[in-house]
Amino acid sequence: MFSPNQLYDYLRNYLHVNKKNSILRSFIADGSKNLSHLSVSYNLYSDVQLFDHNVHGGADKLREQYGCMDMFDQEPLDINAYYNITHDAWVKQYPKILQLNFSPNDFVFARSMALYTPILCHSEKNSNDVVKFNENFYTTVHFWSNAILSRYWFSHYELLSKNNPTTSKRFGAYIRDTTGTRTYRSKLLNFFKSSHLIRNNVFCPIIDGDNVVPSDASASIIWEDHNKFDIQIVPETIFNTEKVHLTEKIFKPIIMYQPFILMSGPHGLKYLRSYGFKTFGDIWDESYDDEIDNDIRFSKITNVITKLSTISDDDYNTIIEKTKNIIKFNRERFYSDTFKNILLDELKNGVDSALRTQEEKFYTMPGGTLFYYYDMYYKENGVVPRNRLLSLHDAIHYARMKSPNVADAIVKKYSHLL
Repeated sequence: MFSPNQLYDYLRNYLHVNKKNSILRSFIADGSKNLSHLSVSYNLYSDVQLFDHNVHGGADKLREQYGCMDMFDQEPLDINAYYNITHDAWVKQYPKILQLNFSPNDFVFARSMALYTPILCHSEKNSNDVVKFNENFYTTVHFWSNAILSRYWFSHYELLSKNNPTTSKRFGAYIRDTTGTRTYRSKLLNFFKSSHLIRNNVFCPIIDGDNVVPSDASASIIWEDHNKFDIQIVPETIFNTEKVHLTEKIFKPIIMYQPFILMSGPHGLKYLRSYGFKTFGDIWDESYDDEIDNDIRFSKITNVITKLSTISDDDYNTIIEKTKNIIKFNRERFYSDTFKNILLDELKNGVDSALRTQEEKFYTMPGGTLFYYYDMYYKENGVVPRNRLLSLHDAIHYARMKSPNVADAIVKKYSHLL
């Protein structure tokens, strides 16, 4: 389907074709949590407006007048990390506006201040971070970005068939990073090592020491590995969380003709099933997926692994045989037009709804978050930085060209800023 850059190009041109002013912004560094790395992908329609209206000031000016659609779609949201990582660099870049004591939340949310309230595109459910963005004037769009990207990354594996030699291990797990939100993986590695029987039943390159998983492994599969083990243990990016957030990792066993045990926040399997996939709850215990307590969920998962490690070869082979119809169904589902269309419709419908809401808020919240945050500054300091007054007057000029009534409402409410 789309690579990350192609996805953002598609959305930018979708905005252009539909004559929407919103500016698309994405992180210039994959996985970054530094908001200074949010980079404008220029919307051609907005560029025309820029020349027509003789507006100057670059990316910040575009964002302040036209609003933005921010792509936080690949990594889990983490407001605290955005604040901690960005703060020093942003204070240097915007020393005047940040002399007031912004709370961590306001610091993050003010990064998108504009006449039009911002849109946030993300890929998680049951998220307190999403709630906070919603409570601070964002319109949020959920779509399964990593599924769209996986359809691109893994498209050529559709042509590969499964070989059928006897596998040497019952389980396999790919683990590279054990820092940050992934520290739970160290606990998983210790579990693998805790029992001679389990250790001998797990293919795990980081333990074996004969292979280091490269940093770009997300977009690739080592195809011969599908013959080395039967069941893939999928250690997702986040585990100790209330969020549902699945990445490309869940699709690797599906593509490799393997059943899987998912290590994620609660309800990850339920989320996967909501897109039409099947899981293995009729074959082994998947009650771990409903467990909210992280430690209990971890124990339930390791209990499943222990049980499957200790049963007889005959019983184990019977279980593996039962998984084959689900394996076949899931692989066909992943490569189907039905799944592709579900993903694209989810994205398109979410973006269309958000754009309508953004347009409505231009009228119902005159001045948007641009004037809201400068008003916050004014209340703390009694003055607006002189170098920002021109930006506010330019914003009113733009608003007046679109709606004199909105411009008048801004002047009436925020006359003390001008």
